[in-house]
Amino acid sequence: MLPRVLTALVGTPILLTLVWWGGISLAALVVLAAALSIREFYRLLPPETGPLPIALGMVWTTALVVGASAASGTLDLLIVSGGIWVSGVFVALLWMIAFHSARRRLTAVIYLLGGPIYIGFLLGHSLALRGLDGGGSLGRDWLIFAVLVTFATDSGACFTGRLLGRRPLAPTVSPGKTWEGSAGGFVFAVAAALVLGAIFDLRIPLWQVGVIGAVVGVAAQWGDLLESKLKRIAGVKDAGNLFPGHGGILDRLDSIVISVPAVYYLVATVFTS
Repeated sequence: MLPRVLTALVGTPILLTLVWWGGISLAALVVLAAALSIREFYRLLPPETGPLPIALGMVWTTALVVGASAASGTLDLLIVSGGIWVSGVFVALLWMIAFHSARRRLTAVIYLLGGPIYIGFLLGHSLALRGLDGGGSLGRDWLIFAVLVTFATDSGACFTGRLLGRRPLAPTVSPGKTWEGSAGGFVFAVAAALVLGAIFDLRIPLWQVGVIGAVVGVAAQWGDLLESKLKRIAGVKDAGNLFPGHGGILDRLDSIVISVPAVYYLVATVFTS
């Protein structure tokens, strides 16, 4: 627990500072995180699937992140990302035909094609959210909101589960998670959302901020369970070992890759309706 807390105390201020600055520094961080994440993701392969082209996955994932940062709206984001993904599918399938010879080819195809969407496209929403109002304070505040509420969900679920956890939530996926911890994470998410809504000028009523916080409280935990399932399939405890007490970078981003897109589409809907 101590390495986990110390890592969070060091990493969180750095992350929030880069979110506050925005621009090229944040984009570089997201691209780096996405590239390292796809590397870890391609290593979470079931047995007998065979290795995947990490370099190809990094290029494809980076293109999706950059495309998301260049998009000027939700429709533009979907069109640009769709075009990049279709082009990547063509290249990836050519690679599969030419070089992949291991067993479980269908599983390899699913991982090869799904990885960049799971990481690149979803993580790219962080840059799209930051640029919601052309890089101004609204997008900045909402991205900070999404990150902090996600962290509150994870921390609330962890501490509540350790203190009160009795009934397993998904024992075959993640034996340590409990219903009590999940409820605690949800409560922490709503509470954090309301506090941040009172601090930042998010330009919507506080009750709507609370609803978005509740969505994050659910989405973040689904993201955590999804990555836990992938690790269970691969037979590993952590996706990597980059962060002491936390595992790999994918272990830290598993909640964010789901919660940030949820916040983006909810906020974009509110401000375009």
